[in-house]
Parts: sequence; C-alpha cells; structure tokens
Amino acid sequence: MRLAAQKTTQQMADLVGISRQTYENYENGVSRIPWDHFQVWCRYCDIDLSPIIKQFQALRNLISDSQLRRKSPTSPTAKKVEE
Repeated sequence: MRLAAQKTTQQMADLVGISRQTYENYENGVSRIPWDHFQVWCRYCDIDLSPIIKQFQALRNLISDSQLRRKSPTSPTAKKVEE
C-alpha cells in the first residue's frame, strides 16, 4: 500500500503521530496495526475500504442469522443442539 502510493515510512508514521520504527514494526508484522491508523493510511493512499467493510457486514449478518436459526425452537438444528 505504502509503496504503491510512493510514500515513505516516515510520512506514514507522521500521519498518525507514531515513530518511524513503530510504523516499520506494523509493516513487518512485528506489531498489530490499530484499526484507526489503518483507516488513516488507506485514505492517505487513496484506498477505498467500503467494499471490504460491506463484506464484513455481510459476513456478520450471515453469522448472526445462523446463530438465530440455531437458537430457534422450530429449527432442526436447534433440536440437534438440545439433544
């Protein structure tokens, strides 16, 4: 992402107020990237996160629907779970 946007590690670090070393730790998988930092970097690098967010929402809805069906007393799955 950073390289495609032709940005330096220092530029990316400065955006969210962290050290260059901390940014490099994120980039190298040493530390986890906070979601708010990731969002800032995506905007800075002109990356649209909306398709990814929509996919997560759809997945969350599927999981929620699946859990509701499992808890429903009329669901065949619910009967199996109760037995």
